[in-house]
Amino acid sequence: MSEKLDSFRLTESFLQGAKRVIEKKQELNNINIFPVADGDTGSNLSSLMQAILDNTQRNTTSISNFLNEMAEASLLGARGNSGLIFAQYLSALAENYPKTSHKVQDLINALNHAVNKAYSSLIEPREGTILSVMRAWSNALLSASQEEEPFREALLSSKLSAKKALTQTQFQIKVLKQNQLVDSGAMGFYYFVEGFTETYCSEGKITYKKEQSTELVSSLPSHFETVAPTYRYCSEFILKKPLLSSKELQNLLEDYGDSLVIIGNSAQLKIHLHVHSPEKILQLLEPYGEVTYQKVDDMQLQYDITKHRKASIALVTDSIADLPSTFLNNHQINVLPMNIMINDQAFLDKLTIRATSLENKLVSQPKLSTAQPTIRTVDALLSFLEEKYEHVLVVTVSSKLSGTNQLINQRIKEKQLSPNWIRVIDSKLNSAAQGLLVHEASKWIETGMTFESLIFNVEKLRERIFIYVAVEDLSAMISSGRIPAKLGKIAQKLSLHPIITLDSSGNGRLGGLSFSQEGSMKKIKKKIDKLVAKNKVQNLAITHAAVPNKALQWREELLGTAQLDFIVESSTAIAISAGIGSIAIAGIQKEKNL
Repeated sequence: MSEKLDSFRLTESFLQGAKRVIEKKQELNNINIFPVADGDTGSNLSSLMQAILDNTQRNTTSISNFLNEMAEASLLGARGNSGLIFAQYLSALAENYPKTSHKVQDLINALNHAVNKAYSSLIEPREGTILSVMRAWSNALLSASQEEEPFREALLSSKLSAKKALTQTQFQIKVLKQNQLVDSGAMGFYYFVEGFTETYCSEGKITYKKEQSTELVSSLPSHFETVAPTYRYCSEFILKKPLLSSKELQNLLEDYGDSLVIIGNSAQLKIHLHVHSPEKILQLLEPYGEVTYQKVDDMQLQYDITKHRKASIALVTDSIADLPSTFLNNHQINVLPMNIMINDQAFLDKLTIRATSLENKLVSQPKLSTAQPTIRTVDALLSFLEEKYEHVLVVTVSSKLSGTNQLINQRIKEKQLSPNWIRVIDSKLNSAAQGLLVHEASKWIETGMTFESLIFNVEKLRERIFIYVAVEDLSAMISSGRIPAKLGKIAQKLSLHPIITLDSSGNGRLGGLSFSQEGSMKKIKKKIDKLVAKNKVQNLAITHAAVPNKALQWREELLGTAQLDFIVESSTAIAISAGIGSIAIAGIQKEKNL
């Protein structure tokens, strides 16, 4: 086939295919039951397509350059099984398309190479998934080209082949057959093909009309027959300058989880794996290259919310709120992970790094800092919650200590989300104090409290919560800038140990000094004892930075003074700011009788 491609029409067709997938996000989420019924395939594919739209140049005469831009963008934007397979497909398409070509046949050949690469990205490729529709479309285009069909006619007939393959997916996988559903990833690829074909085959000026596409799923059953995920977390990593090949990485990782997908090239690889411990996978990868990207989604929580939602109001907080993981899981609380920066590498607080593992990394005296959750992480969570809940309440760490509150408000404004649906509360707290606020908010939600009453009560309660931190070593507070270097060095020479608390606006302030951490703990206990003596303490919580024995000792000393809601290891962010070995107690004062 010697026919030439219209480069502008082709690039616009890819972009309109991407837009079509984004338009169908919720439909794809609704039918997402394989391999895990976590309801996010549409969101994951939309993330991929939005990255393509945001990072490619429309007005290009070089098809090869556009395909390479699209491939690079897809590697960054890909999320989930189908997203990574799709990204591998686009990457191979760019890799196999000749640099200076404008030939239709070269595009068709490259598409067929791309299908083979997509299959090879999985250890056990499954028919009845996105792969089946990819292969059907590419095979149909190849057959049409061999019969010398004009490209536009080949696209139209190949779209029908893709649709037929999509329909067949409901008979190829047991859980899809039970529910009479097609595969959501396969449908996402079909919608991409649909948008691409309609744009390239349009006559005259290219236009995009939302109403051109019809819903492939007209009605859905109220209940799907599904099973919970085998592994809790969907984890993804990008490994730059990998020292192992894709095959070697497959051999290294395949026994640690399922749904392993590895895409990319010799410059960088993106790894997707369902696991119980993302932190363990990161530790396995670190010797074999620079890990430049980490993403972890809680599939079990997504599944529970999708299948067995406990309340009509979603509760969201950030990882600085220290609460037991069992409580967070049981009450379906969504947590945005802070970014922990060690030198130039970002880790996900409480997911790929914890206070205990931070201690091991301190041997090399790295540069440590914390950063708010990424925009992509916030947007992904909001997208997931949008169709799941009537209302969303977000309780953030003190805005005086982090930009997280501001970031979430900015994303809400950008997405034009209604304050009737979502509200963000600045806790003016951190650590276990913030955890206690979230703890009480969760209980109120499950009693059926109205959204406005919940907001009123949470804002009122935060004024009655306190926290005292007994610091063991001032080094962390000096390096993080929380104590001026000169003052810190003087305090260290004098063996002074500060007690840190928060003021009413959420700023850290000095709450006392001692000549040892043990002395600080005694002073804090005296403060608590005085409040207890006056019957002013309602609840208590203890948190520690990798010193569980000290926390247990404190619990014994405080036993019987007030209700102790939990003891928990602090977030890595708190461990960085207050230092390994720090221990804190937070509490709620009883409401004053009017």
